[in-house]
Amino acid sequence: MTDGRRARSARTRAALIDAALELIVREGAGSVTQRKVAAAAGTSLASTTYHFRTAEDLVVAAFEESVRRTSAQLRAMADDVLSGRSELIDAAMAFAARAPYGVDFPSDAIPQLVAAAAHNPRLRAVSDTYFTGMAELFSPWTTPPDAGSTVAHALTGMLLHELERGEHRPTAAFRTDVTRLFDAFGITERVADAARRARAAAE
Repeated sequence: MTDGRRARSARTRAALIDAALELIVREGAGSVTQRKVAAAAGTSLASTTYHFRTAEDLVVAAFEESVRRTSAQLRAMADDVLSGRSELIDAAMAFAARAPYGVDFPSDAIPQLVAAAAHNPRLRAVSDTYFTGMAELFSPWTTPPDAGSTVAHALTGMLLHELERGEHRPTAAFRTDVTRLFDAFGITERVADAARRARAAAE
């Protein structure tokens, strides 16, 4: 395969994953078919089946990409908080706003991943990767230190419950619940101390 064909193939594959992600966010993982994804990506069904043999392969690849993007944004938000450029709770609300509240927000597929993994063994490893990454972000700031996984699971469960309310953005009640969770595990105080030290060092 020439470099040009390889680049076109990579672009097609990326477009198919993006189209699958959009379908997952709007209609759920069960809505993904190779034909629908091909139409949404503007490519042929043959090209779709070349890159992804089954619809399940598409779903797995789309969720893997969602975890990659979401984890990268989590790390960027954590850097902003620890450097003092952003407040902890504001960052948490911005992260929550990525979930599919409505057209006002960019969406991700993490809530659908957590739900779908309960019925699909192939997705459990993808879900575990997401939770492990989130736990590693929280663990340095929790009391006890190994409670990062507890916070990650609690925060995701709270987000799923919040989505059930059908609101178009995170509610004040959700903000209060997240604040209490962070306070209970000592995250708020430890992160605030780190941010103060970072601001002092920058002055």
